[in-house]
Amino acid sequence: MLDPASQEHGRLVDLTTDNVAARDRFGYWRDAVLRRTRPEAVPATGPFTARLRRIVLPDVELIEHASESIVSGRASGRTRFEGGDDIAIELMRRGTSNLTHNGEHRLKAGDMWLVDYALPFRTERSRHRACGVVLSRRSVKEVFGADLSRLGGHRLYARGLGAVVRAHMTVALDEAPYMSTEQRIGAVRTLADMMLVVLQNMRFGAADPDQLGEGLYRSALAVIELHCADPDLSPERIALMVGCSRASLYRLFAIRDQGVAEAIWQARLERVHRELSTAAGVGMTIGELALQCGFSDLSSFGRMFKRRYGIGPQEARRAGLEAGARSTPRARAAAGAGRFTSSE
Repeated sequence: MLDPASQEHGRLVDLTTDNVAARDRFGYWRDAVLRRTRPEAVPATGPFTARLRRIVLPDVELIEHASESIVSGRASGRTRFEGGDDIAIELMRRGTSNLTHNGEHRLKAGDMWLVDYALPFRTERSRHRACGVVLSRRSVKEVFGADLSRLGGHRLYARGLGAVVRAHMTVALDEAPYMSTEQRIGAVRTLADMMLVVLQNMRFGAADPDQLGEGLYRSALAVIELHCADPDLSPERIALMVGCSRASLYRLFAIRDQGVAEAIWQARLERVHRELSTAAGVGMTIGELALQCGFSDLSSFGRMFKRRYGIGPQEARRAGLEAGARSTPRARAAAGAGRFTSSE
């Protein structure tokens, strides 16, 4: 079995109980796989099944766990990162949980909450799928302060940047098998930056651009990507969602030779370009697709699209459809006829 602690940074690791004898599954999962929690009990009916997906960087981890009903608690002394027990933002994707952690909490699908692995906790989960972003205690203290006692069990409402964190967490995990190592590292790093911004907003009501400038910038880009189809998206709303002033937001983009409005238009153009030759996009006119992606002035849209991509949207759609036809299994088989290929 693969030791999850031995993986290279950015590598995707998927672990399951599938190839473990039914009688050994629970012990394997408790002793060889889980690092911060220790299962105490599982239902007596049926074999235990579980799956874990993990991407680890030097000071942040993106993780997803799915299993049958399980009762577990803190595993004392099993921290991964330097600087003491870790801090996590967790998301329940499916199922429910009764969490005892600085109080009693009833969690359902869609809920996000904080876990402080320095404090005792106990969770009783139904058949579930949950994920989380885990940071070192040291990095959290740098932005939140030394007193982390009230973080454990704190629920995060999925509005503003919280909604962006939730969306990026699930997309990063679901798309991780199709990403390169560099792309996975970038996605996890962005999530870590956003998580630090969320924590500093909790503590001070706003994030410090001097301390978390890169995190605020990445957070703003993530907000723009998620909400660019809203024609009313504005710098004011972006600044409100990431927790900084409008002036600070403009400054973050200016030092990178960018403009906030420019970033919004760019995100809309990229969304149109991606959708032009998809099954859903082909069923729409160019104008309908542009409107759906946040453009209200179609004449300006056409000029901006051609300036960005060098061709008009109709030409881009034809090119995308032709490329898609060439990439079908039948086309690939024909193109590869007579060639010997091998796989790793």
